[in-house]
Amino acid sequence: MDRVFDVLAALMLLKGLAGVWHSLRYHRYIRAQLSQSPHYWMPLTSVIIPCKGTDYELEKNIHAILNQDFEDYEVIFVTASERDVALGVLHQAVSVFPHRRVKFVVAGFSDKRGEKVNNLIQGLRQSDECSQVLVFADSDGRPHRYWLRDLLSPLKNSNVGASTGYRCFFPFRGNFSSVLRASWNGAISSLLGDHDHNFAWGGSMAIKRSTVEAVDLLAYWQGSISDDYSLTAALRNAGLKIYYQPRCLVSSYGQCTWRELLEWSTRQIIITKIYAKRFWTLALLSELPFVLFWWWAVGQLFWLSWQVGRVGQSQSQEGLVLVLLVGTIFLLSVIRGFFRLLMVKLIHPEERLLLNRDWWGYLLLGPLVATLTVYTLMISSFTSTVVWRNVRYKLISTQEVNVIRDY
Repeated sequence: MDRVFDVLAALMLLKGLAGVWHSLRYHRYIRAQLSQSPHYWMPLTSVIIPCKGTDYELEKNIHAILNQDFEDYEVIFVTASERDVALGVLHQAVSVFPHRRVKFVVAGFSDKRGEKVNNLIQGLRQSDECSQVLVFADSDGRPHRYWLRDLLSPLKNSNVGASTGYRCFFPFRGNFSSVLRASWNGAISSLLGDHDHNFAWGGSMAIKRSTVEAVDLLAYWQGSISDDYSLTAALRNAGLKIYYQPRCLVSSYGQCTWRELLEWSTRQIIITKIYAKRFWTLALLSELPFVLFWWWAVGQLFWLSWQVGRVGQSQSQEGLVLVLLVGTIFLLSVIRGFFRLLMVKLIHPEERLLLNRDWWGYLLLGPLVATLTVYTLMISSFTSTVVWRNVRYKLISTQEVNVIRDY
């Protein structure tokens, strides 16, 4: 067993060093991207927002989308039902911007696909035919005023199939589960960059209408629960690039309970298992050895600290070596978290106070982030059922889902 532990320790040291190297490169990439002036392109655009229920500060989120510094665009709000409680807030928000072109679409319900995907399909069909670009956003996100400009700028390149941002959680109270969610989410966002393995994120993505038709996106959405993974598959199969625009890291405010955190994170991983099995497998191979090593080492430290007083100097020396080993690996995790924190501060300097308050989540929670990932990976190994906005879905494949509404 000691040999297994030594091998795990060596692998984790290498993994930690590689992670620091990646973090350095990623930080330089973000700085380089933010230092460049985007070449703005502002064609007629339709922004489609699927809505259900009242997200935290929903009205402020909608104001941010309606108040973009962009020449001409329409905003399409889509709900499954005309009785959705979000509609009252949406109409109130729209009344503040009477000049903005707005549509309200009731999509109805489908037993063949996810509710969000069904909303997007109906919103797309109701969009202005003159719109050259379709943008998809989430109602719980709050983009900055130049978000649309930044998101569309990469689409000028004919090799780019879609432009995407990602989200950043800002807990308004900083309770532990909410800070852990922000840290877990931040680790995923650092996977995006200047490479060919990007994935689109449904809360901040843009695609040309001509590309939607060329890749037959609606066919990918017909039996899907995941709008973004299905769009990613459509573009990859067509040989088109997904461009990550770090300026479009959208803010998401609020907080979550432990139950909500586990439900949300498990849903992300189950959906990943179905729609991006290779990514799911890589996450398992990467995080499981770390979690095994970490808690094995922590357990040994507790055991040795108890034994020192009873056995003597040899146990004390062994404990010192183990402390140095665990401390080094933890330090490498802290450095990676530090660079993630710097990255968010670069993109969202206006949230410096919140980031300074919750710095410990980015720097110190690396082992818990990995543990949460492994927990969700284990759960996803035994089930393909998720709950999303009070609807239960059993995922069969990328093109088949059973919708169970009596939840």
